[in-house]
Amino acid sequence: MRTRIFGCALVPGVENEPNIPFVQNAEVQVDGNLIAYAGTAENAPPFEAEQQIDASGCICMPGLVNLHTHTPMTFLRSAGADLMLSDWLNQVIFKLEAQWNRGLIRTATDLGCMEMLRFGTTSFCDMYMYTDSIVKAVRDNGMRALIGHGVVDTDGSCKDLEEGVELAKNWNRTCNDRIRVSIAPHAEYTSTPALMKAAARAAIDMDIPFHTHVSETKAEHEGCIRRRRMTPLKYLQSCGALDAKVIAAHCVWFSDEDIDLAAKYGITVVHNPVSNLKLASGVAPIAKMLGRGCSVALGTDSVASNDNLNLWEEIKLMPLLQKGTTLDPTVIPPAQVLAAATSVGAKAMGHENLGLLKEGYIADLILLNIRTPHMTPHVHPESNLIYALQGSDVTLTMVDGKVLFRDGEYTTIDAQTVLRDAEEGAAGMYKRFRAMNA
Repeated sequence: MRTRIFGCALVPGVENEPNIPFVQNAEVQVDGNLIAYAGTAENAPPFEAEQQIDASGCICMPGLVNLHTHTPMTFLRSAGADLMLSDWLNQVIFKLEAQWNRGLIRTATDLGCMEMLRFGTTSFCDMYMYTDSIVKAVRDNGMRALIGHGVVDTDGSCKDLEEGVELAKNWNRTCNDRIRVSIAPHAEYTSTPALMKAAARAAIDMDIPFHTHVSETKAEHEGCIRRRRMTPLKYLQSCGALDAKVIAAHCVWFSDEDIDLAAKYGITVVHNPVSNLKLASGVAPIAKMLGRGCSVALGTDSVASNDNLNLWEEIKLMPLLQKGTTLDPTVIPPAQVLAAATSVGAKAMGHENLGLLKEGYIADLILLNIRTPHMTPHVHPESNLIYALQGSDVTLTMVDGKVLFRDGEYTTIDAQTVLRDAEEGAAGMYKRFRAMNA
């Protein structure tokens, strides 16, 4: 399929630019799954396309990358609200999760993908269970994902790692490279040194990312120091994990030494501000991390602690929290935020030609309606994009050159069936949960 998008303002994306570039009266040409041209309409070459999209009044920009989530937890939306993380997990989440089966996971994943597509997310990095159902959902609905089986280990047997390795062997770089796989040990406190060492070795040997939770809460961070006599990140280093391509979720309680270590090893830190605030985990020192050369991307975490997959909320909160905690309004300029939501996450997933709209890059893109009261006047487009835009302004989401969402309609997902099955499936889980706790 060849697609021509015209009449739009173009945001080609941010890599190392100090400001977000805007190109007025632009055109984007997509040939198959790659961008053939993205620039001014005046300089666009002749291009015959089967699909013509008039994007007048819209911004065309790279699709968002949600670099840390647990997509099937859509069924657990808002569960255990207002509890501390340990109580939230042990009293509510783990009991609900004990009821999962492959059918429920498939529906819950489809629901999460619907939500992400609606809000302009084209790629996501997931860690969960029943990953065979997750990858099949992504295969069928057309999204791009980096998926890892959430590995836990309490006895040093490392048996749970086998499923993660098998997932990588079967699914990595499949579906025209839309699906990639990570090795994903859950966290320091849910695994043994034997597991962490084996997981690190597997990720390195297979040349795939190593995705884990790190220093999410003060209790976790200080508990690791008591258990291991080192911080969680230093512990990962002792296990050889930092020699892998590490995606470290949260990092709220990083010490100065941790920050320097993350920069040295090229770790991608995933900032999840909404989840961290809701669970009272704290505010990650993102401004300090960026100042010392760390790579920082954005994630929503699961809807159980967010309570949605609208990455635009994270986009707005990322700079606001740092301005408020540092008392410096100049920290985290718009270009850094946009990079965190697009190109930084794309690279962490292992894609070198993703996250920007330029010739030869993968055609994962979105259209944003800016003819709205909250985006008017459009005098300061950079600030408007970061602080004023809403997820509901997304009118089109394209992945791998294919339109998956447009004007409220999905092209690969039966929305009404998924919504009905999700309501019924979640109702059954909560009925059993209430009986369990009666």
